[in-house]
Amino acid sequence: MQDKYILQYGSLAGWPYKVAHALREKGINSKNVIFYDKDVHDLSRNLPYDGSVCHPDDSTFKKIGSIFKFIEQVKNECSIVHYHSSNIFFRELHSLYEGPKFRKAGIPMLISFGGGDARFLKQANELNPYFYKPYSRKIDTIIKLRYSSWKQNIRFCATDPELGEVAKPYFDKVFTFRQPVILDEINLKVPDANNTCPRILHIPTEPKVKGTEEIVAAVENLKKKGLNFEFVLKRQLTQKEVYQEISNCDVYVDELRCGSHGVTAVETMAAGKPTVTFIREDLIDKFPEELPLVNANPDTIEKVLEELILDAQLRHNIGKASRAYVEKYHDSRVVADDLIEIYKEIEHA
Repeated sequence: MQDKYILQYGSLAGWPYKVAHALREKGINSKNVIFYDKDVHDLSRNLPYDGSVCHPDDSTFKKIGSIFKFIEQVKNECSIVHYHSSNIFFRELHSLYEGPKFRKAGIPMLISFGGGDARFLKQANELNPYFYKPYSRKIDTIIKLRYSSWKQNIRFCATDPELGEVAKPYFDKVFTFRQPVILDEINLKVPDANNTCPRILHIPTEPKVKGTEEIVAAVENLKKKGLNFEFVLKRQLTQKEVYQEISNCDVYVDELRCGSHGVTAVETMAAGKPTVTFIREDLIDKFPEELPLVNANPDTIEKVLEELILDAQLRHNIGKASRAYVEKYHDSRVVADDLIEIYKEIEHA
């Protein structure tokens, strides 16, 4: 594991870099490589990474050449390949070239998911009445093709409780993977127990996914009731700017429709903030029992926010519990230790 490096491939919310960084701090050679530097949708978060396969402005011919060159480099230089939501070549075609090449070279592969990259819409809508995207036969067929391609050469998956249930039929073993945060990058500022005018923050990467419309409607109703609070909604921020905004809020509202939490919720908990998000009822007991997230959906968000606005001590207590939870489960050093054990297991499987 020392001579070669562990590849963290992908740019999933910036967490592959955090994993590589934490592993390097522990003396294990690991690098985060992305395809090229381009954020999702219209965002420009300036997420960190160690290297890229190509440049966005390269010609299609040059990009294809860079892909095959990098696959050859990985075959010769990597001890483990950990995919984060993406493969070097197309996900649906992993079994045609990239997967067999690494398998024949004796390189263990592990894959982690982000959400829509591996979620069946039919199942999501059956389990979640608030899910943001209707069933699509086309999308579910693509997801099925991905799993069919992955399972031929990738034996292991490490993901969150929601997607772990989806992935189980396709892999030899599914490990629990918790999104990492670098605690030193996040300013801990637990809400003041005496503050009578809390600041509520919402920074949606995808407003439809996050339930922004319902959040804004709830805020407007609470304003009409005369509650004393400030509401801030922002987008198009860098990661550094997001952390600054989080530090200055008293409550963070993440999302109401997906049914499981993502990286942002972990970052806001790390800052000591009560974090409102929607966790599906069937998934709650799959998280650690001390999970401090404030559960809300489009039907309950107004009531949940009202309680948080009116109770400063509650905000303070949840904020303290949130930081403690992240320190125990999501600190990048803790996540790295968990992954080291997973890597050891799959190397000898």
